[in-house]
Amino acid sequence: MTYTGYLELEVEKKHNRSIISNSFFDGVLKITRPTYLPEGLPLLTLIHVGGGYVDGDSYKTEVVVGEGAKLALTTQASTKIYKSLRFGVRQETDYVLKANSELFVKQDPLIPYKDAIFTQQTNVYMESTSIFYYTDIITPGWSEDGKLFQYKKLVSKMKIFINGELQVFDHQLLNPGENLQQLMQLEGYSHIGTLFMIHPKVDEQLIGKIRTTLQSVTNSRYGVSSLSGNGLSIRILALSTPEIESIFSICETLIRQELENKEMIEWRKW
Repeated sequence: MTYTGYLELEVEKKHNRSIISNSFFDGVLKITRPTYLPEGLPLLTLIHVGGGYVDGDSYKTEVVVGEGAKLALTTQASTKIYKSLRFGVRQETDYVLKANSELFVKQDPLIPYKDAIFTQQTNVYMESTSIFYYTDIITPGWSEDGKLFQYKKLVSKMKIFINGELQVFDHQLLNPGENLQQLMQLEGYSHIGTLFMIHPKVDEQLIGKIRTTLQSVTNSRYGVSSLSGNGLSIRILALSTPEIESIFSICETLIRQELENKEMIEWRKW
């Protein structure tokens, strides 16, 4: 199959250092050279040189983090999805984490504009000794008349396999035709934030600390849940991207401090 953008990336640990051992990209997907953070964590930025996703686009990303290796992966800018009524846009991502590896993924907002149709499938294959951190944000695109939720459909599925067994299946289906503002959907909010943290040390005590810390948040709604296989998830409903990013920062700071005695990752290098 020919993709609009294809990225293949592999990280290995050599001489006590995580290095990019293999990378291949084709089409509109590119990556930057790695920036090494103080803890020796390589940070890569994913770049889309096409400006946005259009009808008929398809994307495939495969990331493998070898045994004992670690990687931080982020995006250069928000992902914009434009009118795509005929074929829609599809994106598939596979993350493979070998034993004792670490992968941290922080994405800029996904923005579906008027008449956009988007399907996203994210698969994570990891060992119980590995660490996986992931965030994403969905925000409605601007429209000339100022109305929200003019995209047609957005489907986002996340499957996390630990030691070969499916432990997490998260399915977000946003269909504006069904009135997203009603009860049990967005309930008056416009932006959605999702955070996953899978770590051998995650326990109810950490989850309790996160809930206590977030009690000061008043402009957004959130839920913190425990997952199978030593993990947690956080879902946020808000009215703006900065509100969600602020909560993510609070949670990441607490998680890193409690689990690894480390500071929050410096995601941006200006």
